[in-house]
Amino acid sequence: MSPAIDSCRLLHVDDDPSILSLTEAFLDRELDCTVTTVTSVEAALDRLAADDVDCIVSDYDMPEMDGLAFFETLRDREVDAPFVLYTGKGSEEIASQALNAGVTGYFQKGGPEQLRRLANRVRQAVEESRTRTVADRYSTVMAALGYPIYVVDETGHFEFVNEPFAELTGYDVSTVVGSKPGLVKDDDAVARAADELGSILSSEGPSISRFEVDIVPKEGEPIRCRDHMAALPYEGDSFEGSVGILRDISTERRRARELGYRTRAMDEAPVGITMSNPDRPGTPLIYVNDRFVEMTGYDREAMLGRDCLFLQGAETTDERIDELRAALAAGDPVTATLRNYRRDGEKFWNRLSLAPLEDEGGNVARWVGFQEDVTAHKRYQRRLERQNARLERTAGVLSHDLRNPLTVAKGRLDVARDEVDSDDLDAVADAHGRIEALVDDLLALVRNDDDIDTEPVSLATVAETCWAGLDTGTATLRIETDRTLLAEPGRFERLLTHLLGNAVEHDSTGSQPSADNAVDPSGDGGPSARITVGGMPDGFYVADDGPGVESAKRERIVELGGSDGDGAGFGLSIVEEFAGAHDWTVGVTTSETGGARFEVVGVDTA
Repeated sequence: MSPAIDSCRLLHVDDDPSILSLTEAFLDRELDCTVTTVTSVEAALDRLAADDVDCIVSDYDMPEMDGLAFFETLRDREVDAPFVLYTGKGSEEIASQALNAGVTGYFQKGGPEQLRRLANRVRQAVEESRTRTVADRYSTVMAALGYPIYVVDETGHFEFVNEPFAELTGYDVSTVVGSKPGLVKDDDAVARAADELGSILSSEGPSISRFEVDIVPKEGEPIRCRDHMAALPYEGDSFEGSVGILRDISTERRRARELGYRTRAMDEAPVGITMSNPDRPGTPLIYVNDRFVEMTGYDREAMLGRDCLFLQGAETTDERIDELRAALAAGDPVTATLRNYRRDGEKFWNRLSLAPLEDEGGNVARWVGFQEDVTAHKRYQRRLERQNARLERTAGVLSHDLRNPLTVAKGRLDVARDEVDSDDLDAVADAHGRIEALVDDLLALVRNDDDIDTEPVSLATVAETCWAGLDTGTATLRIETDRTLLAEPGRFERLLTHLLGNAVEHDSTGSQPSADNAVDPSGDGGPSARITVGGMPDGFYVADDGPGVESAKRERIVELGGSDGDGAGFGLSIVEEFAGAHDWTVGVTTSETGGARFEVVGVDTA
């Protein structure tokens, strides 16, 4: 008896009922299968239209059409079950036609021996068909996955590789087939594969081995892959070879490294970073970084699972908390500075920014919090506010409380001059002028605002205007530029006035320039006092031919109240302030004649 075929369904077509009955009984006994018999091709086609079968056995000489025509009809209808011709009208010509047409088998009717041969062929045909179906199914799956596949025979040569394998390695399929794995692997990788195969073939080894290997392509760097290797089915000691599937994991490993870097960046960031889950009540924390642990004083384990706003306390304003809760409910990003408490109860100011992370559907999947201890900044801000308030009060004193007595003093001086003729009164007038200049400078420093609007101004025109308003004595001005700058006109004019006035004073007096730009009206401005205004690639300069500035004093000459001992004003400090408001930089160097040269750079031109 032939081995049974599980759940096998056979269709036998013959116009002779007696043949059908005999064959059905024999095949049922030999194969233990279900046999359906019909006496016409039409009935057979109806049966096949209703259900599939595993094999068809057909007579050749039938009234409606012969067996070969029946076979062609089935193929036209895409019925591809194995087809065996079992006929009493046999000839070499019919057999040749049948086999050339593609039938599975051809047998002449006969006794038990012939029926046994028929049963064996049917069983074989069904098994082959099922194996081919499974193979086609797996081939379709493998083709859809696109993984590189290889088969190595028992001699260690590639017996088969698919197109994805060829694409991975850069070699043609024809080049790889017949070669050894050393074509695409280095010696270590070949040895590793041999060890893994030995483990598979051992009695206690796994049926499949998964391991990482570097594939060396025809061109380029090695490609890290994961190899899924198994032995081909075999019986006894007859090893048939191995099969494997490769998966390129180089991108996966690169992404894993990048993820590791990002995780480290979060863990080691200089600001506190938290992550919380909005799908659970209270939006609990599921991640906190090292800085947040350090900032709050809590253990990491003690914070995970707690409400993301758990650092609040008695002095945390309800409005801020309500603002944060509303943002969480709406899924909107929010930033707030609020009073928080460390584990030991110490209060600190926390600038908290919450940002939603959305999933593919646009729903908030996580909240990321960035937390920064801004206590020191808050303290500095409050000190700055108090200082600004004091400066405003000082400005009020300067502009009103100090100017009023000065105005009275100047008025009394004018009265005294009508009554007394004395050089001492001229000295008093000079002192009044100096005090008034100092007040103007102080007010300029106190009320300087960095928020300015610039417009094109002519450097030469402004220089001439400033020069006309100074007591220059016999000093001369030379302008060697026609540059137009972008500046705030009022501040720029005051800046240039201080530079020119300082140059005139210290060139004519022969002393080092101080931070006080008040001009000595008694200076005769001798013939050596020559002032030059010139252009530079990114700015301008004011130079004199006086004694210059010692290198040791150049750094502090523009500091508030800076002086060489001859003055105590704020002129060059105002120059620095107004230059800074324009994002300009002021420096001091030596002129071509050995005098002082003040350079202003970083200036935009119109």
